[in-house]
Amino acid sequence: MNNSTFRNKETLIYRLPAAILDLLLMIAVYKLMLLAFPVLVEADKVIASKRSVYFLIVGHLVACIFVPVRFYQRKLSLRAVFQNSFFHCLVCLGVFAVSIDQLFHAFAGRFYLLWGIVSTILLWILHLIYMQIVSVARRYGRNKIHTVIIGINDNALRLHSALCNDPSYYSYKFLGFIADDSSLLPGQTPCLCSIADAMEYLSSNKVHEVYCAIDPRQEPSLIVNLIRCCEDNFIDFFFVPAMEGYPKRTMTCLEQGGVNVFKLRDEPLENPVNSAIKRLFDILVSGVMLVCIYPFVWLFVAIGTSLTSPGPILFRQKRTGYKGHPFTMLKFRSMKVNDQANTLQATRDDARKTRFGNFLRRTSIDEIPQLVNVFKGEMSLVGPRPHMEAHTRQYSAQIDEYLVRHMVKPGLTGWAQVNGCRGETRTLDRMADRVSHDIWYVEHWSFSLDLKIIAMTFIQIIRGDKQAY
Repeated sequence: MNNSTFRNKETLIYRLPAAILDLLLMIAVYKLMLLAFPVLVEADKVIASKRSVYFLIVGHLVACIFVPVRFYQRKLSLRAVFQNSFFHCLVCLGVFAVSIDQLFHAFAGRFYLLWGIVSTILLWILHLIYMQIVSVARRYGRNKIHTVIIGINDNALRLHSALCNDPSYYSYKFLGFIADDSSLLPGQTPCLCSIADAMEYLSSNKVHEVYCAIDPRQEPSLIVNLIRCCEDNFIDFFFVPAMEGYPKRTMTCLEQGGVNVFKLRDEPLENPVNSAIKRLFDILVSGVMLVCIYPFVWLFVAIGTSLTSPGPILFRQKRTGYKGHPFTMLKFRSMKVNDQANTLQATRDDARKTRFGNFLRRTSIDEIPQLVNVFKGEMSLVGPRPHMEAHTRQYSAQIDEYLVRHMVKPGLTGWAQVNGCRGETRTLDRMADRVSHDIWYVEHWSFSLDLKIIAMTFIQIIRGDKQAY
């Protein structure tokens, strides 16, 4: 029995009742809105007719097909549940749009728009309740995935630890190891049988997933036999490669010339559409701000800087950009002119800073000229913060994967900055933490994530960031 069995059981136990309750909820919202907003114009009478209820049911059935809510999935975020609810109601409205002539009539349009908003919110809440019901059922042993690990290596032991100790894997039931040397197993971890008896055990016991940690170079025929045994018993087979010390991330399996190969990481911005969306957003926002805001900010800063410190208004510095290419980054000058500007980070009580410069740094106004870099395409609104070239040379030799952060354009703000990794990096661990956040951003980019980071940045500025100095 594999995961398709879970899907079938989930449809009967969870999803079918949920679909019925969803429909009843949307009809209830529809009926209550008719009571609250009675139809007075003859042209809008179709809204209150049985025809509308009929198309609501049809729209719901179509939405169930195109926007499935899979409760058996082990990890669903609040955002994913909301998106499912939103698109479900959007599909229903789409069915109304092609079925009812009066949809775009003033009253009908407002009526259905309000119905869509209310139904989306209530469906979201209802689906969250469904998810909690499924979670409780699994915590009490229902609908658990029975797993077995065959063989032992470091990654297999890490997997065992996750299955047994990580709360997010509560829907899994780890049965034990199948191994020849049980002395390598931690604590009281059960050893079910020897590898020679693995196929007999899998055939006679309830197992849903097998994680194989046997080296295929040493036992190629055994691996093939185990795979066939799993397929014959409808057990999902997963291979756990022995790649100790290898970066821990999601990799993509591809087929090249009939050979399976692993791609180290997926980068969403490799997709030309995603890249175009991000660039278009950068151009629009930076262009508007450069025209509407930047001249007035520049005039204010020019006066303040001129009165407090001799020297240029703008500070220009070489920074490491996209794919390691250097570029000249612009900032409003917040320090006295000094010889250490290109090698030494600013500290909290840095004597080089001016009093007006302190204000610019605390409010992040000193970063605004980088809108020019964004408009030119050297930077993005959101991305890893660009470092001085001297620091790039230093940290690339000290921190693994440091240069991966340059696989996207540097940004005015970034995921690391809104997660407490802004400012001075006194220790190597602080820089390593910043780099790990930057790499996470590279691998998980989405347009909504960029919007979230921008919103978090504004909140930080308003509240005041203690690391902004």
